[in-house]
Amino acid sequence: MRLQRAYSLLSVLALCLILSGCAGKKQPVAAPYTGPVCQDVLSFPQDLTVYAVTSGSERMLASASEQSLAADRQRQRHFRPWSLNKASLWVKQSLDKNFNMKLDKAFIGKGQPFPRDAWLDMETNSNKSAYPSGEGPAITLRHTNLRAMPTSMPYYIKPELPGEGYPFDYFQHTSLPMGAPLYICHTSRDGQWLLVESSITAGWLPAEDVASVDPDFMGRWQSRPLAALVRDNVNIAGRNAHIGLLLPLAEDAPRGRGQTLRVYYPEKEPSGAVMMQSITLPPDAAAVVPLPLTPGEVAKVGNEMMGQAYGWGGLDEKRDCSALTRDLFTPFGIFLPRNSASQAKVGRSVYLAGLSQEEKEEDIRREALPFSSLIWMPGHIGVYVGEYNGKTVMFHNMWGLRTRDADGGCDGRAVVGKAVVTSLRPGIERPDLCVSGSFLERIERAAILPGLGEVEEGM
Repeated sequence: MRLQRAYSLLSVLALCLILSGCAGKKQPVAAPYTGPVCQDVLSFPQDLTVYAVTSGSERMLASASEQSLAADRQRQRHFRPWSLNKASLWVKQSLDKNFNMKLDKAFIGKGQPFPRDAWLDMETNSNKSAYPSGEGPAITLRHTNLRAMPTSMPYYIKPELPGEGYPFDYFQHTSLPMGAPLYICHTSRDGQWLLVESSITAGWLPAEDVASVDPDFMGRWQSRPLAALVRDNVNIAGRNAHIGLLLPLAEDAPRGRGQTLRVYYPEKEPSGAVMMQSITLPPDAAAVVPLPLTPGEVAKVGNEMMGQAYGWGGLDEKRDCSALTRDLFTPFGIFLPRNSASQAKVGRSVYLAGLSQEEKEEDIRREALPFSSLIWMPGHIGVYVGEYNGKTVMFHNMWGLRTRDADGGCDGRAVVGKAVVTSLRPGIERPDLCVSGSFLERIERAAILPGLGEVEEGM
């Protein structure tokens, strides 16, 4: 019996030694990826004219009548706030819910919760019990930010994660250019903020960036053809302006680019009244709407944005993915809503969800038109610009690629952070890429423009 116990004890000790030996050896760990953030950015020409030439630079992508109808629709949507006599119902509903923001999820930086007293002051200042107050038509005086709440303080969610924090300020709804028609819905208690409805969404603007307008001003402003900027960082009476801006022509001019254009801009007088002032823009700064929709013209406008830094919701006068597509097609008389999901419903849809990656790419090549089609996946959108070396390519402003973190999750980010041309499989060369098929695995729809469908925009 003792001998049997001794053998049993020796067996247990031997097993422990074997197990401890296995545990003591470190398992091989894959070395961190040290290559380019996204090889596509290096492999594909970051010049849209290369792809436009392949597609036929001067080829018309829409007939004159189609563009004319689209431009009429753009005018209607652009000036829609001035046709209101009261705010839309969903504006009040959003105000009641504080735009769905919660203090317990709010941060102003990494490890910095949103100050409770500042939150309460902000809610008090929203003056909800007095809604509506100070209603009426108005116009933006300069490029400005449309906020979810009457504050310039940021609202971050989980800013400790690499995919969160700056620039993802969730109080930032969008930016608006100078000369955007508005309907004032409400005024903050301190009078420093205005809750407004624009052509694309509602939110709070600094009162100093807005001026009320009367019927005479609106009539004269709306009576003129529109011009659109086709270049960024244009100085208009000391104010910085960008592609996406629409202003009325002060003098008639033919369609096309390369000419000086005289346009009106709004100027607030010391008395508080807003006046229509005029300024002559240099050649190639602006074009009469609609600019002919050709691959070459879209490429010229797009190249002005190429390589520009990513900016969530237009923060810091930068663009995110849907701001790029919206601004890019504005000079061509095409209205696009604010967010990517709504933009994907404009025009003729090519449904791709449920198809294999190969089938998706085949359908895009067969159905979509380079330089006048959008490619959408939940949370992201870009412009289909054709093929290069046998690969389907798109122009888009992308924040980054989801990569695996140390725990095997998908909270890692390989940040690109700018407007680029890539394939539909950006980052596929990365062993740490979280989605094996990259964009193609997530793409669900292509939208062929111009498209005249009604898309109502809410929050």
